[in-house]
Amino acid sequence: ESPARGYGKIWEEISTNPCGEIPLPAYDSCRLLLINLMGYVFNAFGDNAMLEDMLLYDHVKKAQRLMDDVVDLEIEKIDTIIESIKKKQSSLEFQAVELNLWNKIREMAVNGRRTGLGVTAESDLIAALGYQYGTPMATLFAEKLHQLIATASYESSIELAEERGAFPIWSMESDGHSNFLLRMFGDKNELMTDEIFDKYEEFGRRNIANLTIAPAGSTSIVGKSKAGP
Repeated sequence: ESPARGYGKIWEEISTNPCGEIPLPAYDSCRLLLINLMGYVFNAFGDNAMLEDMLLYDHVKKAQRLMDDVVDLEIEKIDTIIESIKKKQSSLEFQAVELNLWNKIREMAVNGRRTGLGVTAESDLIAALGYQYGTPMATLFAEKLHQLIATASYESSIELAEERGAFPIWSMESDGHSNFLLRMFGDKNELMTDEIFDKYEEFGRRNIANLTIAPAGSTSIVGKSKAGP
């Protein structure tokens, strides 16, 4: 399922970040951003409650761009750390170990540009739209919701590749090893237009992996929202 599956052993996930939501290869980074889904409900809990899906689609695309900027900020910070290590008055052996570690982290950031764009308040959204969480209808809605989010994120990553370049090791052949990507760009994804796919073939993707679901839950939206306190 991993979008990075076809890119060799170095990209095989061997563990996770501390909270467990992102399976990661060695030396890769956890970069997270959450979209509060309760911000996209019109007339929450009302008879005509509805998801403002086009607004959500637009904001997911913008969030993916922001996540890509975060990768650049991380690389910038890593460069600062590497320079500070080189200036340290310490044993050459210890300095070499530190430099080796941070150079490997930098290599993964540059070559993959992994992001972890996710959502919070999904159960609140389902309730606000009048569904009962866990029912077949709510599950079907959740599937369609995440298809929309995933497609928006990957469309944005493709547009970023056109503007800024794909992640350096991208290839269409390697992408073909991921079942997730085969579904994303396959005929069954009705949101994947010919225009998006043509750009994907020509320019590739900006990020080796885009999405995750962090264990934030409703604790991340304590306070007042459209639905009330």
